[in-house]
Amino acid sequence: MIINTIIFIYFVQSLANYQGTAQPDIQQIIKLNFTSKVNSLIIKFYKRENDVLCLVSQNDLGLTKLSDLDLSYNPKGSEVYDYQSYKANSEYQLIQIPYVAMIYMKCFQLNQNQQQLINIEIYYSENQFIQGCVNDCNGYNYPEISNSICISQQCHCLEGTFGQYCQFQSVQISSNILTTFTLDSHKWKYFQYQFSSSDINLFSQNIEEELYYSFVLKQNPQLKIPNLKESQKLISFNNIQQELKNQQTNVYVDVIYIGLYNNQSKSLNIQFKIITNDTEEESTFERNKIVIIVTGCVVGALLLFAFGLSALKSRQQRQFQQQVQEAIRRNLNQVHNLDQLQAQSPERQLPQINHKGFSLRFIKDHFKGHSYEKIIKAYPGLSQFEECVVCLEQMKKPTTKQQKICSVTPCFHIFHCMCLEEWLLRQKNCPFCRTEYSRKKIIKDHPWLEVNTLRVNNTDSTYLSRMKNNSETVNESQIEFVKHQPDDQQQTNQMEIISEQ
Repeated sequence: MIINTIIFIYFVQSLANYQGTAQPDIQQIIKLNFTSKVNSLIIKFYKRENDVLCLVSQNDLGLTKLSDLDLSYNPKGSEVYDYQSYKANSEYQLIQIPYVAMIYMKCFQLNQNQQQLINIEIYYSENQFIQGCVNDCNGYNYPEISNSICISQQCHCLEGTFGQYCQFQSVQISSNILTTFTLDSHKWKYFQYQFSSSDINLFSQNIEEELYYSFVLKQNPQLKIPNLKESQKLISFNNIQQELKNQQTNVYVDVIYIGLYNNQSKSLNIQFKIITNDTEEESTFERNKIVIIVTGCVVGALLLFAFGLSALKSRQQRQFQQQVQEAIRRNLNQVHNLDQLQAQSPERQLPQINHKGFSLRFIKDHFKGHSYEKIIKAYPGLSQFEECVVCLEQMKKPTTKQQKICSVTPCFHIFHCMCLEEWLLRQKNCPFCRTEYSRKKIIKDHPWLEVNTLRVNNTDSTYLSRMKNNSETVNESQIEFVKHQPDDQQQTNQMEIISEQ
């Protein structure tokens, strides 16, 4: 129901408020009913014959002759007419004027042999009349809207239309492509062409026909259109280079409208083509396009490769952290199991395993705490240790003040100060690499780290040097620590003895 109502309303709005006919060379006076909603009148003429020009005026046109008029694209007298449509021999002529209660109309026909009636349609429009934007730049369509726009009293037409109020249709055409079409008698066919070289040739296979061409440069407003007065006969090969140079101005324009006119009394099947010599320019463009595509592919491949490396590095870091955490869990489980075994058998001591650690005073004197930021600033290589492997909590982004203070072992691994103290109270080795410590070795190497003076006691260590230069890797540090680790076979045998008991 709603759709039917909308269709009905549109149908009613599209009906003309006045319909009639006019005889050539005879004035017609039309009185209109006044309405406050009407701001302008749109008058549309439909003619079947050629060379007809219709005038509209608020003054009497009874004595007006066509020879009395100084015809131009912008009428200067009281008479209003559609000069472009007249020059193009269009079926329609459209005029818009401010609303008046009485209008005078008169149509002139140059060919007096066959005079036919001219249909007239008048529409009431609520839009204000704007000089230079007839029918709001919608061409012959009323009340339909073509979305062309009026800016500063000038029509800016959509692609595919041109003219003073966008009333003509044009077809985009490219170089060196043959176009076939049918052109009716005494009608125009318009093409829009963008050129890169002024050496342009028009080619047609209809060399024996009465076929004419004319062209104009694109401009705003589009006052000039292709017309018979400035046309030439289209032969098999027409070079328009000189004509194009004559029309060019100081304003750079690279688009022209080409019109073909059939001057015969029958329709023609036309084959038309624009031939240019810009093959070399097209080849250069194609080569440049290939270079751009190849360059884009290379850059894309490099970016993809860099992204892959970054992802691989991130994956390796995650795997390393998982391995460290797993190793610490095993170490803690081993210590816990030993504590349980000794608690169950207090009379049986386990001298094979160094279970007792250092004293708290000894630890605080030799494993002093510093802020994580200060240590990393001195030794950027330690930045790979973001979590304490004892408690698995953050050192880089601590949540408490105690977690900000860290200690470094003689083998240069970093932990929370409180976590390292608790570890060394229980056993004399590194929580990370399991390097065994002794009081004698620690006293000898101390101080192995002095953050304030940025000095390392063991200057011969390649690992520490790389820590200093931020180039240490996990595998290299593990290889160097093997030199300091005791034989694991004895520890394995001791664990087997404990299991048997």
